[in-house]
Amino acid sequence: MGGLTTPATSSASSSSIMDANNNTASQNNNDNKRAEYYYLTPNAVKRLPNYQYNGADLSLLYKHVLSPLAGWCVDHLTPAWLAPNAITSIGLCWMISSYCVIWYFCPGMYEANTEMNSEYTVPSAISLLNGCAMLIYQTLDNMDGKQARKTGSSSPLGLLFDHGCDALNSIFGSANWIAAMGLLPGSVNILLGEASGSANVQNKSYLSELLGGDVMLATFIILSPMTAFFVSTWEQYFTGKLILPVFNGASEGLVMGASLSFISYIYGPMIWQQTTWTDGAIAFLGDNGIMAFSAMEGRVRNLDIVVLSSIIALVQELLGKVPFVIRSYGKEAMRTLIPHIVFIISTIVIITTDSTIFLRIPRTMCHLISGLFVEQTTQIMLDHMVEEKFSAIRWVMLPQVALAAAMAAGVAVPNESVDVFFMAYTTGLWVYLALKLKTHVNEICDVLGIWCFDIVSPRPKSKRD
Repeated sequence: MGGLTTPATSSASSSSIMDANNNTASQNNNDNKRAEYYYLTPNAVKRLPNYQYNGADLSLLYKHVLSPLAGWCVDHLTPAWLAPNAITSIGLCWMISSYCVIWYFCPGMYEANTEMNSEYTVPSAISLLNGCAMLIYQTLDNMDGKQARKTGSSSPLGLLFDHGCDALNSIFGSANWIAAMGLLPGSVNILLGEASGSANVQNKSYLSELLGGDVMLATFIILSPMTAFFVSTWEQYFTGKLILPVFNGASEGLVMGASLSFISYIYGPMIWQQTTWTDGAIAFLGDNGIMAFSAMEGRVRNLDIVVLSSIIALVQELLGKVPFVIRSYGKEAMRTLIPHIVFIISTIVIITTDSTIFLRIPRTMCHLISGLFVEQTTQIMLDHMVEEKFSAIRWVMLPQVALAAAMAAGVAVPNESVDVFFMAYTTGLWVYLALKLKTHVNEICDVLGIWCFDIVSPRPKSKRD
């Protein structure tokens, strides 16, 4: 009898075999589904739905003003059907609109400077527009997360989408600040000639002389926020947490940037070319018997103080994060910093070697720098979310690095060839980046079973299932 199988036992065995076959088939279907994604690996597909954001903003301004304002707007002004990503996009559209309007009136970014541009008057309203756009963007950026929690639609996609928009917005804010201050991203002697330019305050500026000219001041205005942004994301990649300090760019930085634009609107952009702030401080110290800074009178522009403050804030950010992460995570932490370091160095090499490039193709350079920054920043954020290794080799940077190396080696490249090269490079980069980010969004939506801009309509079952 022991060797015979009873009907009940046989039925149970058949059921177990069928369940096992079904589980195997289901697993195979999932594996096939994962293998069909272009960017998301099987590991990413598995880990993405389980990702949980861990972060906090320690800013007192955010806690007592910005967060309550965003919360009130979500509770009283925002319909429950509006997707958080749509809120983020609306804010970004405000910044894009402001950037395009300022681009139209200030294609070279310096046209608001009446000493450099006598052909037409730049309307002061563009500074008002930019200040308002920055505050609207900031408020909507704070609202999207609250709307997601209110509607129960929080997702890893929302975090990546928000992060990507913030990365893209960096160049809009920086370029608009340069235009609002009438900062010439190059030598005034080249634009006006030696005779007219020699008496300009640019040639008297201590900071401009120290850093290598106003083109480097403009470069620091662009690169400083990007570096601070990347380092915060880099820290989050290792620690799993994004903790914004008491004074940070997302809160105080944007408010100060908006204030800069409002000052330009009220007093005119030329206030930043004056030396009134430092001269007033020197006069005050002189009245009290302190003459040590008298040599600086007339040599520190108001915009120099803005740039110096930006550099100091960046140094503070780096000292607060980089040593800690490197001590905790060693060589791997240093390896993942390489792409950004190469990006910064190659950009500076090109600009210092070709000192007129920002005068010839300022917007092309802004868009190229922005594209390279967005590519590496969104990638390290995605890799953090799915716990994958961030590649230190960023192939999209290869053309810039090659040109920078050639310039540093003394290879003579005609300006016309450089300009055409950067135009083609920037166009190709953004076409690639648009397709990459679109594919990322589509694949993540498919994995999570959601829409990017719709939290009401159910998503049809994936064809891969």
